[in-house]
Amino acid sequence: MAIDKRRKEYKEKRKKRRKIALFVILLLLTAVLGTVTYAWFSANMKLTIDTMDINVETMAGIQVSANGINWSNTITKDDLINAIKTYPSATNQLPETLSGCSTDGSVSGKTMNMYHGNTRLHGEEGYFLTATKQTEINCVGDEQCSGKHYIAFDIFLLVNESANLVVTGESHVHNKNNKVEGGENSARVGFVNLGTLADTSNGSAAQYLANASSSIIWEPNYDTHTENGVKNAQSIYGLTTSQTGAARLPYKGVNSEITGKGVLISATDSSPYFSTVNPQITTTKGFSGDQDFTTITRGITKMRIYFWLEGQDVDLENKVSGGELEFKLEIAIK
Repeated sequence: MAIDKRRKEYKEKRKKRRKIALFVILLLLTAVLGTVTYAWFSANMKLTIDTMDINVETMAGIQVSANGINWSNTITKDDLINAIKTYPSATNQLPETLSGCSTDGSVSGKTMNMYHGNTRLHGEEGYFLTATKQTEINCVGDEQCSGKHYIAFDIFLLVNESANLVVTGESHVHNKNNKVEGGENSARVGFVNLGTLADTSNGSAAQYLANASSSIIWEPNYDTHTENGVKNAQSIYGLTTSQTGAARLPYKGVNSEITGKGVLISATDSSPYFSTVNPQITTTKGFSGDQDFTTITRGITKMRIYFWLEGQDVDLENKVSGGELEFKLEIAIK
């Protein structure tokens, strides 16, 4: 009984702190890495997710669902895991480890084109990158998600009239323990709108929406870099930057598989395997204020959400080790 009372008191405190928001997603990541310095992780390096709390909250006329059928104002991680029971085509990919991936933001069918990269040293020539296109499955944990390197899942949003959405100033990607820097700068969040069904009573049909034509990418903490990130920017990409107060660095994401020997890391700007990425949402460290996000129309909208570590970011390297990252995403009605 005492436990129940404490749980109730805790929930009441949380409610008082909540803003009018569409959803909040919190991920705690622990890095377990090596000591070599260059962009991209080496093949055996990864970020490990120790805790993953997903809470999808809706208010002010918006409802949310993990399957398009059962509606409420909250979705939890368990809802995403169990969605397969009533959403047969669900592909909620929830691994416990992440490693370097890249995308130019293009989409095919209902998924973003994601490529997992590996680097290899070829004598005195330098490090070469190969990249393999990824497929997504419904899985949770490392055993089920073997070989999966990023997070992706579907949510369904129901509105009775068009709604403008924003990413709020409560959203962030933070370094949790201050022992490690850089991982938070290489994190990305992606959104793929898979279409809207006007019939709000036909959630089963909404499950088959797959009308994506483009994605929205959020790049947080663009104005901060580690000391090694500053060096990588200059030595690998020929870019001059600073550790704080920096202008956003341009980068190119992988647009197709890279096989064979691969592409020299320093040659990605001139390689046809890469395309310029222009994130629609870019925020500084500790930003405040709402960032325009997207508009959804009346009906049931299916949206796919991605979390990944962008290999082409200058701060993604093996020295970002031993720390924790916290992802918090809050989207509100404007």
